[in-house]
Amino acid sequence: MKKILHLTLFLAIVSVIAGGALAYFNELTEPVIAENEAKQERETLLEMYPDANVEDFKNVDLSSIESKTINKIYSYQDFYIFNMSVSGYSQGTTFLVSIDKNNLNIDKFIAISNGDTSGLGTQVLDEPFRKSMEGNPADGQLDTISGATISSSAVVNGIHEAASVVESLE
Repeated sequence: MKKILHLTLFLAIVSVIAGGALAYFNELTEPVIAENEAKQERETLLEMYPDANVEDFKNVDLSSIESKTINKIYSYQDFYIFNMSVSGYSQGTTFLVSIDKNNLNIDKFIAISNGDTSGLGTQVLDEPFRKSMEGNPADGQLDTISGATISSSAVVNGIHEAASVVESLE
């Protein structure tokens, strides 16, 4: 009985120390991770519109928008650019989609990250999928990827949601 009590106490102390160390290092690295993500997003925005400056992208207030997939919205010239994270087969996809304010056509699409099945779900990161999105109506029929329908359908649903938000912003 005494041995079980000592082992339980030892495991409790080790758990408290490990939990405290994890919390400390999480707090220490969180700002660095956030800055790296913001830097990657700025680089992607400039990849979408190489003639722009970072200051040209104006944040749109999200307080009136209820969405679990829209992370940020930027306004740039005649476009709204949505930073979205959608659930897919496994971990989902984070992407930027630029929608023309006037006709709801997709101007640019760039997938930032995808945690789904390698080779299938990750096809949403590839050039052919990107090109198949651009120029099409954001609120219309968009192609999905055969064999990766869960991942690509989630992206398409996210784009449809962004299109409905564009209509509500105007």
